[in-house]
Amino acid sequence: MHGASAHRKLNMNSAVRRLVLRNLTTDLIKYGRLETTVPRAKELRRLVDKMITLGKRGTVHDRHQIEAYLFQAKTVVPLLMDTYAKRFATRPGGFTRVIPIGYRKGDHAPMAVIEILNTDKPEAEVSFSYLVRSLASMQLNEETKIVNSALAPAFDIKAVYPSKRAFKQALDEQAIKERFAMKIRKAMTNAKLSAEQLQEIVDKDVEHTKELYEKEDAKKINAYVKEIWPENAPSLR
Repeated sequence: MHGASAHRKLNMNSAVRRLVLRNLTTDLIKYGRLETTVPRAKELRRLVDKMITLGKRGTVHDRHQIEAYLFQAKTVVPLLMDTYAKRFATRPGGFTRVIPIGYRKGDHAPMAVIEILNTDKPEAEVSFSYLVRSLASMQLNEETKIVNSALAPAFDIKAVYPSKRAFKQALDEQAIKERFAMKIRKAMTNAKLSAEQLQEIVDKDVEHTKELYEKEDAKKINAYVKEIWPENAPSLR
């Protein structure tokens, strides 16, 4: 009977797979964030957690193990044995986060962002940025302050539904809202933010988005004017 596989093969032979993973692990430790396919991200998570654990131990043998596996030892070793060792001194594991971001154009491969957690500045993480963008998008659609209502999603128990299917759909939507509210509360706890402070961040993102929309509209108007007056188009600035 065939036993379980120790790791993903990634459609590569062992030599190429080892080289690719060594490069990706080095880059992730060096830059803190990386975009790659989901299977590679999941393999990276295992390897990076191991490297950070070796860095936390900090013995000479652990240093030699890190240098033997990773490239750019002069840059990476101080990060592991100093920066990340201090950051995760009280954390036993789970030093990375994998965030799916959709599918790659062309071969439709599932893509993800993998990042090393930043416990000192949680608001600098990709997951926090995605949360703020989601709240900003909701606020743009509803045109009202969104944080307090998202933290406490209401469910009308007196509402009348035309069928069991409609009632089940309403329950599913409420469950999604509750999970999203839990994510918001967790992000606020990690970043040590109040609801008012998070609302200010969302408001800034909304204003930035509106400015981008206005610039995009101005570009379309300029393109239309140039199409009408191709020789000497008047400036709209």
